[in-house]
Amino acid sequence: MRKVWLVARTTYRRRIRSGMFLVLTFLLPVLMVGAGALAAIRGASGHLPTLGYVDQTGRLTPVAQVSAGDSALTLISYADTGAAQAAFQQGQIGGYLVIPEGYLWRGKPATFYAEEEPTARVEEGLTVFMRRAMLPEEPEWILDRLEDPSEVTYVARDSGVEIAEGPAVIMGFAFPGALGLMFALAVFMGASQMGAAIVLEKHQRSMEIIITSLAPRELVTGKVLGMTLLSLTQIAIWALGGGIAAGLALSGAADVQSLSIPWRTLVWALLLGVPGYFLYAVLASGLGIIAGDSQHAQQLAGILGFLGLVPVLLLGLLLKAPNGAPAVGLTLFPLTAPMIGLFRMALSEVPTWQLGASLIILIASLAGSIWLVTRLFRAVMLRYGQTLRPGQILQALRET
Repeated sequence: MRKVWLVARTTYRRRIRSGMFLVLTFLLPVLMVGAGALAAIRGASGHLPTLGYVDQTGRLTPVAQVSAGDSALTLISYADTGAAQAAFQQGQIGGYLVIPEGYLWRGKPATFYAEEEPTARVEEGLTVFMRRAMLPEEPEWILDRLEDPSEVTYVARDSGVEIAEGPAVIMGFAFPGALGLMFALAVFMGASQMGAAIVLEKHQRSMEIIITSLAPRELVTGKVLGMTLLSLTQIAIWALGGGIAAGLALSGAADVQSLSIPWRTLVWALLLGVPGYFLYAVLASGLGIIAGDSQHAQQLAGILGFLGLVPVLLLGLLLKAPNGAPAVGLTLFPLTAPMIGLFRMALSEVPTWQLGASLIILIASLAGSIWLVTRLFRAVMLRYGQTLRPGQILQALRET
C-alpha cells in the first residue's frame, strides 16, 4: 500500500503544478466570485437616489417617502413626463417611474427610466411605493401581508416529508440533481485526463523503469488514485468558487435559516459517487493502455465520458416513472448508478435496499475492473505506439 500512495502522490504533485491545470482550475472560480461580488456590491452599496414618478391615472395617493430595507426612498411627484425628464437630465432625480393611464384597469405596465438597471433595493422601494399609493387607507399589516400573500408547503408524495417554499425547496429537490450533474462533470473531465496520463507514461517509456520495483496492480491503482484526487481537487475548487459567488449574489435575498442539509442524500452521494468515479477512472486507464497515442486515447475517453452523461438524457424517463423498472435497473447498473440514484432521490423516496444493492454492485465492479486492467497492463505494457484491436486484447489477456 505504501508504494500505491507513493505513485499517487507523485502523479498528483506533478500534474497539479502544470500551468494549464492551474489556469483551468482557478480562472473560472475567480471569475465567478468576481461576478458575485459585483452583484452584491451593486445591490448593497451607496444610498438610495431620489426618484420621481408621473401618475397618469390620476387615482394614486401622493407618497413622499417609503422604506426600502434599512434605507428610505424619497419620491417626487411630477405633472407630466416632460417635467420628470427635465429633472432627470438636470441631476435632481436618479430616475423616474411613469404609471400609464390604463395601469389600474387595462393592465398596462409601469415604466422606469434611468441610466442603468435599478438595484434590488430600488425595486423593493418602488414596490412598496405602489402598494402604499394604491392602498393609502389600509393598515400596515395589510401591506406587509401583500408582500408575502401565501406560504406554500410542499409535501413529498412517497415519504410525506414537508418542505417550506423558498431555499428549502431548492436544497431538498435541486440539491441531489446538482450533485448528480457534478458527478457527470467530474467523470467527463477525469476520463480524458486519466487516459492521457497513461499514454504519456508509455511514450516516455518510464514504465520500463517503474515496473521493475512495482507490481502492475500497484502502479495502476496508484495512477488512478492520483488522477482521481487531482480531478476531485479541481471540482472542489470550482464548487467552492460557485458557492461563494452564489452566496454573494443572493446575500440578503433568501432566508437561510430555513435551510437544512439533506444528510441522507449527501451520505449516499459519497457512498455511490466515490467508487463510481474510481470505476470510470480505472476503465479510462484501461482505454489509455490499449490506445496507441494520446489522440486515440482522448477519443476512447470521450466515448466513456459520454456514457457518464447518458443519465442526463434519461431524465424524461425518470420524471414519468421514478420508481419504475427501468429506473431501478439503471440504479443497479454500475456505470449509471451514482447519477440515476441521485436523480431519483430528487424526485421520490428511493428504498434503502436499492441504494445498498447498487453500492455492493459498484464495489464488486470496481474490484473486477482493477483486476482486468491490471492483467491488460501486464500484457501490453511494452507495446508502445500500438493500438490494440479487440482480438489482440483477448489474446493478450489469455497469454497472461
